[in-house]
Amino acid sequence: MNTDAYFVTVESSDALRSDTHEGVDEAWQFKEISIRDSSGNWTPIGGAQSPLMYRYGEKESRNILCMYMFTDKPDFHFDERNIGFGDAAVIITDLKEFVRRYKAAAQDAGKRLLHGPVDYVDKRDYHGQMGPFRKFSEYQYQSEFRFVLFGENGEPPKPLKFSVGDIRDIAMVFSSNQLPELPKVKSQDGRN
Repeated sequence: MNTDAYFVTVESSDALRSDTHEGVDEAWQFKEISIRDSSGNWTPIGGAQSPLMYRYGEKESRNILCMYMFTDKPDFHFDERNIGFGDAAVIITDLKEFVRRYKAAAQDAGKRLLHGPVDYVDKRDYHGQMGPFRKFSEYQYQSEFRFVLFGENGEPPKPLKFSVGDIRDIAMVFSSNQLPELPKVKSQDGRN
């Protein structure tokens, strides 16, 4: 599990993983930013673009596992840009059991865990809280479900190897090229 800082600093040539806004805590829309000089006069700052991104100073370290999420929404379609994440895909066939195991492993490790789908917001008009479960809509094609483990305040951020045990009974491996056809593939127990 990489840190939120990793996704900010990963090279922009890795467009699928690079997100300079990862770890942003708030996004503030504005029309103009000005600074007051020693005489009390306000001078506009040129070049500033809305929204203003704000990251809290001292906060808990975060390790994130990003997963692609297939949904049963009528307008859902798999975006083939996601094939670029790698040659192989591990498909979780029993999400409830996977979440149960993840929670148990987090509890055993003494880590606080949050999980859920990412909410995508429009950068042009969204004003408010961000955090690990909210991203700008330019990434909506990634249809993310995340597991976030929190460390202590001041704990240096570092990648984390986190074991949930053997998942072969609740997972299947496919070539990533097969993902666009996945809804047609049946799981080991015969369900779609």
